[in-house]
Amino acid sequence: MLIVFLHRRHMKRIYLDHNATTPMAPEVLAAMMPYLTEEFGNSSSIHAYGQNAREAVEQARSSVGALIGARPVEIMFTSGGTESNNHALLGAVAAASGKPRHVITSAIEHVAVLDPCRALAGSGVHLTILPVDREGLVKPEDVRRAILPETVLISIMQ
Repeated sequence: MLIVFLHRRHMKRIYLDHNATTPMAPEVLAAMMPYLTEEFGNSSSIHAYGQNAREAVEQARSSVGALIGARPVEIMFTSGGTESNNHALLGAVAAASGKPRHVITSAIEHVAVLDPCRALAGSGVHLTILPVDREGLVKPEDVRRAILPETVLISIMQ
C-alpha cells in the first residue's frame, strides 16, 4: 500500500507496505556498496572475483550466525519471502522423507505458502487446510484437532 499525503502543494510519500519490501538500513547499504559496485562476482565461481564474493558471503553468514546463536552452515540467504517459504516448507517435509507426512496450513495463507503446500499434497503429502473465522483467524482448537502423529509442519499466519 502506498499512501501519498498532500501538504501545502508538496507531496510527501509514506510507504506502508514493509511486508513486501523494506528500505535498506544505511549501515547495510554501506557494507554492501563495495560488492554492488566494484567487488562484485559470482560467489560460486573459482576466479578471484567469485572467491572474494564467496568470502564476503561466508563472513556475513558467520556474523548472522553469531547474532542468533547458530552455526554459519545453518544460515541460508534467500532472495525474498517466496523463496524462503519454499525452502522452509519443502525442506521440512523432505527432512521427514520415508515416513507418512502431514502439513497443516490455513485457507487464507499467502500463495507463497499455499502453492508449495498444494504441490506437496499432489506428491502424496497429507495436507489439512484449516478454515478461518469471520476475523480471519484460525481457532487454536482446530489446530490441536488437526495435529496427527505424522504432522511435520504447521504454517499459519495470524
